[in-house]
Amino acid sequence: MDKALDSNDFNILVVDDAPENVMLLGLILKDQGTVTTATSGREAIDIALENQPDLILLDIQMPDLDGYDVIRVLKEDERTKNVPVIFVTGLSDESDEEKGLELGAIDYITKPYKPAVVLARVRNHLRLREYALRLEHLNEQLELLATTDPLTSAHNRRYFMSKLQDEMERVCRYNRPSSLLMLDIDHFKNINDTYGHDVGDAVLIEMVKVLDREVRHLDTVARLGGEEFAILLPETNEPSAKLSAVRLLDAVRNITVKVGSDEVKFTVSIGCAAFDCGCEGVEDILKFADLALYEAKHGGRDRVVTRSSLPAA
Repeated sequence: MDKALDSNDFNILVVDDAPENVMLLGLILKDQGTVTTATSGREAIDIALENQPDLILLDIQMPDLDGYDVIRVLKEDERTKNVPVIFVTGLSDESDEEKGLELGAIDYITKPYKPAVVLARVRNHLRLREYALRLEHLNEQLELLATTDPLTSAHNRRYFMSKLQDEMERVCRYNRPSSLLMLDIDHFKNINDTYGHDVGDAVLIEMVKVLDREVRHLDTVARLGGEEFAILLPETNEPSAKLSAVRLLDAVRNITVKVGSDEVKFTVSIGCAAFDCGCEGVEDILKFADLALYEAKHGGRDRVVTRSSLPAA
C-alpha cells in the first residue's frame, strides 16, 4: 500500500485564490502524487470535471464561487460525486466545519497550515481512496462474473432475462415493437462426438465472435446454455428482425474452425419473435421464440422461422 502512495499515481487538486497558499500546499504534497492547482472556484470545477482527481483540497473563502458552491456542483455531478474533498480554510468556527462536512467534505484543515498535519491527513485519505478504488474494481469484476458466460464471454441467461424484462417495460412505455431471436447450432452433438469437446468449445467461441460482429451496439447477445443463444433486438419490427436473422445465417455459414487438416463448418437455426406490450410477460415472449426455433429445427435446419406475438393486422 505504501508503495502505491509513493508512486505518484494519485492526482491531487489544490484550490485557493491565494498563490502563496497554493505554492505552500504544492510543496507539502509534491511527493504524494501529481499536484494540479486552481485559483478560482470556476477553474477548479472545470479541471475536476475534465480529469477527475483522487483528492481535492478546497479553500472556502474565494471571490467568485466559494468552496461551498464548488462542492455542491461537484457532488451533483456523476463524474465527481465520489471524489473526496478536504476543506482548507481560515474559518475556525464549529458551524463552518459542520456546514462543510454536511455538504460532503471528508475533512477540515484550518490555516495556518501545519505541514506535518496536512501531510498525515492527506496520506490517510489517499490510502482510503485507494481502498475505495480497489473495492470498486473488485465489484466490477464480480458483476462481470455474475453476468457473463465464462467460455464465450457472451452475456449469460441471468443478464439476458433482466435485459428482456427491461426491454418489455420500455416497449410498453413507448408502444413500439422489439424482437427476440433464438439460435441453436445445428447438429452440435455430432461436432462434439466427432471432434471432441475442445472443438465444440471453439465452435461456440467463434459463434459468439461472429454474432458480436454482426449485431448492432444496442443489441444484446447471450448464451442461454449449451449451444443455444439469444439476441435481443430493441426497436426492431418483425420484417427487420427476419432480415437480421437471415444475415446471421449467412455469417455463420462462413465460419470455419480448423482441426488439424480438417475444417469444421456448421449452421444455425433461428426462431424469430416480435413483441409489444400485448405480451403477458417475458416467458410469453420466450415461448413464441422457442416455438419458432422448434419449427426451424424440424423444418430442415439452417433457416429462420418467425412466429410473431403481435396481433394480426
